[in-house]
Parts: sequence; structure tokens; C-alpha cells
Amino acid sequence: MRIFFFLVFTAVLPGMTEAQQWRGAGSVSFISDAPLEKITASSEELRGIIDMEKRTFAFTFPVSTFEGFNSPLQKEHFNEHYLETKEFPNATFTGVLIGTEEICAGECELEMYAKGKMTIHGITVLMTIPVRIEVKPSEWRASGEFYVALSDHGIGIPKILEAKIATEIAVSVAVMFKP
Repeated sequence: MRIFFFLVFTAVLPGMTEAQQWRGAGSVSFISDAPLEKITASSEELRGIIDMEKRTFAFTFPVSTFEGFNSPLQKEHFNEHYLETKEFPNATFTGVLIGTEEICAGECELEMYAKGKMTIHGITVLMTIPVRIEVKPSEWRASGEFYVALSDHGIGIPKILEAKIATEIAVSVAVMFKP
């Protein structure tokens, strides 16, 4: 699995040198808040990379690693019928950071945007995600919250389940980067 993440990041962000890269690990969670049911799940398998000099940012995670749900059957349907994780195993985001012109030399918090391409269920959509970065000398913590419209990624909801699955899913991402 580590080899896959390395290949994704080196292919996605060519030209980075080791000194510029900060690699990270983190979590991703989602909430589907529909009229008749609330579904939550999270994964601790998110991996990311950031280059503040070039302002590039990327993350990926295996979709099948989500845990939570309201039942084992719900998780099975999520993986087999909706996200089809055997065919589309990973979700990825690659983009550039926009916003603050200068990065602080010490400790600070930055409010920026990650503008790029989100791929879920094999479909890529352009997105702009608000990102908060806590800068410390030995680590950076990035977090963001955004919504994903299921229809944008070709994920259909059967009529019978429309009141149980939200059409837009709230997503939270948190990554701790180290040089």
C-alpha cells in the first residue's frame, strides 16, 4: 500500500525535491444527514503531501477503509453498490494552494484554499476546498471541510432510499505533515 501512495504522489506532483516536501497522514470522515437517517463513517488511512514553496497539495485514501455506518450491511452496500470500491478503490485530490502570499517563519495559522481535482468513484470534478493550516517548526496540520454531491461523481441513490441517504455528503479531512 505504501508503494501505491508513493507512486501516486510522485506521479501527481513531479519536480518536487525532498527538501520541499512535507508528507502526512491523517483522517477523513463523512456525514450523510438525510431526513430519515444519519450515517457517519471515517478512515484513518488518508495520506497527503504538501509543498508550500510550489503551493501544491494532494491526498489520497482507500475508500473501503471507512469504518462506522449504522450496520455491517450498510457498509457492505456502501462498498459494493454505491462507491464500487473494487472497481474504484481510491479517492484522491490534487491541486494548488491559493490565498496567503507569504508563509510565516514561526508558528501561525493560515486560511487558504486548495483548488484542484477531486476523483471519487472514477469521476474527476474541479473543487475549491477551504483549508486551515497550523504552522509549527516541526509539523503542519491541515484541515478542511467541504461537501460532495453524489450526482457529481455518478453515485446514484435508489428512489426507495432517497430519504435515508443525503444527496450532498459533508466531508472533513485532517492531515499532520512532517518534513
